[in-house]
Amino acid sequence: MINTQPILFIRNRSNSLFIRLIAGFLCIVLLLASLMIYSISVSKQNVRAEIVKYNTLTLENTRDSYEKHLDQIKKQMYLFFFSEEVQKLQKTPNFSNFPLIVRDISTWVINPYLFIDNIVLYSKQGELVLEKGTSTNATAMFNVFYTSSEYPLDFWRKQFTENYTSRIFPAAHMKNAVFHDPPQMLGEFIPIILKNKDNQDFYMVVFLDANKMYKAFHQSIYNDFIIYNDLGQTIFKTEGQDPYISFDDLQKYGSNEFIRNEKYHFIMTGAGTGYKYVYRVPLERIVSQSRLNITLIVIMAAAIALSILFSFLFAARINNPLKKVIESIRHMNDNMPYRTNIKEFNIISDEIHGNQMMRKQMSFINHLKTIRNHERDTIDLDFTDKPFVFVLFQIQQYKSDSSMQASIQKWLYYMKTFIDSKLKPTFADSLTFQIERDQILSLVFTEQMTELNELLDQMKFVFDHDREYGIVTITITSIYSASIQLTTAYEEVQELVGERLLINETQIIRKRAAIQMAVGFTPDQDKEFEVNLKEGNTAQLIALMERLFARWHTKELTAAVMIRFAESMIGKIQNAISPIYLDAARLELILAKAEDRIQQCSTIQELEQLLLEWVTQTSEAVQGKKEEKYPVASFVIDYINDHLSDEIYLDALAEKLKMSSGYLSSYFKGKTGKNIVDYINETRIAKATTLLADNRIKIHDAAKAVGYQNMTSFNRMFKKYTGVTPSEYRKRMDASS
Repeated sequence: MINTQPILFIRNRSNSLFIRLIAGFLCIVLLLASLMIYSISVSKQNVRAEIVKYNTLTLENTRDSYEKHLDQIKKQMYLFFFSEEVQKLQKTPNFSNFPLIVRDISTWVINPYLFIDNIVLYSKQGELVLEKGTSTNATAMFNVFYTSSEYPLDFWRKQFTENYTSRIFPAAHMKNAVFHDPPQMLGEFIPIILKNKDNQDFYMVVFLDANKMYKAFHQSIYNDFIIYNDLGQTIFKTEGQDPYISFDDLQKYGSNEFIRNEKYHFIMTGAGTGYKYVYRVPLERIVSQSRLNITLIVIMAAAIALSILFSFLFAARINNPLKKVIESIRHMNDNMPYRTNIKEFNIISDEIHGNQMMRKQMSFINHLKTIRNHERDTIDLDFTDKPFVFVLFQIQQYKSDSSMQASIQKWLYYMKTFIDSKLKPTFADSLTFQIERDQILSLVFTEQMTELNELLDQMKFVFDHDREYGIVTITITSIYSASIQLTTAYEEVQELVGERLLINETQIIRKRAAIQMAVGFTPDQDKEFEVNLKEGNTAQLIALMERLFARWHTKELTAAVMIRFAESMIGKIQNAISPIYLDAARLELILAKAEDRIQQCSTIQELEQLLLEWVTQTSEAVQGKKEEKYPVASFVIDYINDHLSDEIYLDALAEKLKMSSGYLSSYFKGKTGKNIVDYINETRIAKATTLLADNRIKIHDAAKAVGYQNMTSFNRMFKKYTGVTPSEYRKRMDASS
């Protein structure tokens, strides 16, 4: 028998686009090769000037972009700084104005073209700080949330004494040290401080993202760039490069470009800021190349003419199949792309067909989330008189450790494929795609829900076998009839996810349940919880929690409601336990990864066990701390709690303990971490908040009950420790109830 393998191999190769083109353009290649040889032989000159010009223009564009952006930031931030709300904050800080300012800050920050990471308003009075997330104090802001070795807290405090209205400081790496091991790196930011010359006790800091600005403004293949200010400080420089030339040495060169240390330096000065912009290119990259003379131009023109002729002749041979491919792409309603005997065309057709389907999915997602897109990139999704429903598959992963991520991602991929394989045979025009990391969405055109419900029941059976990876919640919308209702249907299917119950199995949710009742503590139980936790009464706390759990079991509570309560328990424990009762490090260890552990609870029993574990461990730790208390500190604490309504004098306490007042004050602070006077005021205000919860008690009676005979002193101390006045506090209590 004749071996046909070589024949098939040759035939397959002959169908290759590469072989057909290489045969047709062989003459062109030869002509171009001879042209290049001639060009190299006659070329003696180089194009360094052209490359220098190109890099000079690149640096000029970079400089202009930086100068324009810095000027724009200053102007816009000054407008914001002198706005009515910010000026009110400078003069009379008011808690009610904070949300408006924080919202304005967030509006500036979310603008991607300003490259602003955060805006901080810093008041010397009370060390008040407002930023994009919330209000805080300077210590927390610059020692925890935005900490940097280059800009410690003392640096920011010192700026109140500096006499200027605006200043740009060198870029520095900043991190968030809320979690010390390891701290979260935020990025490299350029701080800009704006001040009012009439009020030096208040200023604004704008943190610009240095790396984002660099990527946007400096379009070059060489990341070798530095900016000096007029004082010679480095405002920004790219990392991982050889040492830069010093600012003093830079001043010695009078030209805008020079060569040093095998590198070509380009320098430009900003007209507005006076900054020096320096860009370096390796000298070996600036190669020489011949300039074309008249003879070479004539030969090249002839070669181009011949190339066009040969190209036209051979391109005609592949023109027809190419037209077929394009025609197939234009009619994307076909189930399969066009096929030809040239395999490269088949690959192109498959890729474009796949990209077209991807565009269709992206357009669909943009339509769902009402995202404005360029019209030419949008696929027409309009349909009428075509009933549809959304089916959302929400996945709650059990394990978030890195060792399981690869398996979970495979599981999600197989899940999407499985869903598509179940829906397509029955609902051929259905669409299924992953819209979020933990969500798969299916659009099903139907108004007969019986078949769909049967398919979902079959899927539930399969998903229940994969519970080692996570739990799936399936939600189904009501029936809609037109494309303009896509967003409404999407919102409905997302809301239905909130009806998931905390059970270890796949759930199918088709409608909203009744409004959930409160699942937390009553005000009396809140007080009971706080008192027993501070006293370390473990048995009473367990009994209280078990009574709460018993109420849970009489209701059908959603997972969202129970998780919200569990998250609120973290705050209850943290607020109830001060350093006097338990070391902060110990409490942080008990509540380590609290939110992640809550999300990993798949049943009510697991959530109850987790809450009992936190409460029990905290109570036992408090009890252990109480047993370690020193008798002198314990006597002072007990005496203060028993005599809150009386005048308490440090000298009187010292006399009772037979020691000097100075020694007693130092001793108490060493054991508790607080001054005696601060502890007295904190205890009194804490007691006052409890009394003010009862509307029958007047404010001045509450003040006298905790030892304040002067209402002015009471109001000042109450606002110092709570942030609001007693009357405002009572109004909030009434509003929340």
